[in-house]
Amino acid sequence: MENLRFILDKIQTTVAELGLILAEEANQLKRPQINPVLLQIVSDSKSRLLSTIAYYEEQRKELEASLKIAAPYSLNAELSTHWSSITMKVKKANALNQEIYGLLDMHLQKTNSLKNIVNKVGTNMSLYGSDGQSKKAQSGKVYNIAI
Repeated sequence: MENLRFILDKIQTTVAELGLILAEEANQLKRPQINPVLLQIVSDSKSRLLSTIAYYEEQRKELEASLKIAAPYSLNAELSTHWSSITMKVKKANALNQEIYGLLDMHLQKTNSLKNIVNKVGTNMSLYGSDGQSKKAQSGKVYNIAI
């Protein structure tokens, strides 16, 4: 039972840390211009924390199976309190993750829009004639016909 308490403490601490990382990621994405280096650091930290949570979650499930108990631990008040705290923090992290998804989608749309603008540049090139006036470049095929 002591091992399960230790694992739940580790999960609770790691999920709390994940919440802070997600908040930082959201702050980075709310800025008009993203700092890719800082965002990569945040992303790496998030990945590390998610791996840690997955590890402890697997250990928790194995220990529950051997002890023949399951979350939400209604028969043990202390474990139940830990579990409630974990689920509350996970819900907050999920809400932050949804916000991050929206921010990423916004930046993706902005990037695609800029990409389209850049791709269109040069398609309507104009040339200057001998009179110094701008003229649209003629497009089409040129035929050299000799009779």
